[in-house]
Amino acid sequence: MSVRYQQPVPVLFGPGAIRDLGGEVKALNCRKALCVYDGGVKAARIGEKAEESLRQAGIDYVVFDKITADPSSDLVDEGAALAKAQGVDCVIGVGGGSSMDAAKGIALMMANPAPVTQYLTLPPACLSTDIPIVLVPTTAGTGSEVTPVCVISNLATNEKLGLYLKSRTVAILDPELTLTVPPAVTANTGLDAFCHAVEAITAKNRNPRSEVLALDAIRRIVRSLPAACRDGADLAVRTDLALASNFAGIAFADAENHFGHALANALSATFHTPHGLNCIWGDPELILLIAPAVPDKIRLIGEAMGLTFSGGEPPAQLGEAVAQAVRDLMRQCGIKSPREMGFTREQVVSGASLAYEDGLRFNCPAEITPEMARTAMEGIYDHYQ
Repeated sequence: MSVRYQQPVPVLFGPGAIRDLGGEVKALNCRKALCVYDGGVKAARIGEKAEESLRQAGIDYVVFDKITADPSSDLVDEGAALAKAQGVDCVIGVGGGSSMDAAKGIALMMANPAPVTQYLTLPPACLSTDIPIVLVPTTAGTGSEVTPVCVISNLATNEKLGLYLKSRTVAILDPELTLTVPPAVTANTGLDAFCHAVEAITAKNRNPRSEVLALDAIRRIVRSLPAACRDGADLAVRTDLALASNFAGIAFADAENHFGHALANALSATFHTPHGLNCIWGDPELILLIAPAVPDKIRLIGEAMGLTFSGGEPPAQLGEAVAQAVRDLMRQCGIKSPREMGFTREQVVSGASLAYEDGLRFNCPAEITPEMARTAMEGIYDHYQ
């Protein structure tokens, strides 16, 4: 069986790389950019750094700073209308996954008829745009700067759905931009990247490169995320996490996510809690479910986390050991349990049917049944207290 892997997004990496933004936009032969930010990027004055680089390169720009968590279809359509009215020929997304997703969606809607809701379908639609996109992450978690997916919230149906895009995209990865990210966001985003790596290694669509990158991401996250949660001003650990997020993003862009993200999507629909938190709540239970199907991959994940094995452990024992190591990492990073956040067992378990109905389960190495989905949801509440 053959597998395909590719790297469609060039990455400019290094502390201070934001200063090269204007030059990168100029190299794309663009003259006027739409800068897509959220309030946090604006408050942290990161937007000012981006704008200064554009001015130094002689690039005109318009700012669209209305982005909120889980960007809505209305915001994407509004941003695209503004870009068209202003004669923009490039879209720059600076921020976390929401800003980058919004930037991708806006670029798509500049080249396709509105509204964006008509393209939010299952299975996901794939659209093209000739508008260049430059993505500058300010958190280390989503890896969205190197993935062909944008996730948009349909306000009419209260659903978060993805779009696949074909575009000219450039990523600028500057770990200095993550130095002011607060501990809770650092933990949620870093553990989101951890889950991306776990699913990239174990997905049906996995490939050799996704495994290499994902294992490296896990090593970096385990050694640096607890430290970053304690001291966010440490550039060395922030650099480790920026690379981990980027590598995990490349890995799952190829291999694609699976049932761990189905669990997370169900929790998100139920509680509207942060995506990374939902992912990591489900990750130990995912590991327990899939250990019998891919014990060799679970062993690799455990070894990347610093565990040692004799080589003769049965799959269930491997799964439990690695799942417990993940729970220990969660505690080191200050992750609260659903119970600690005031949710009931019944509320958590109620999402089982949503998780089972999510099409991501078909990329899972284990054949998921409704009973397995319920068992996973029960474990999320029962096993992490």
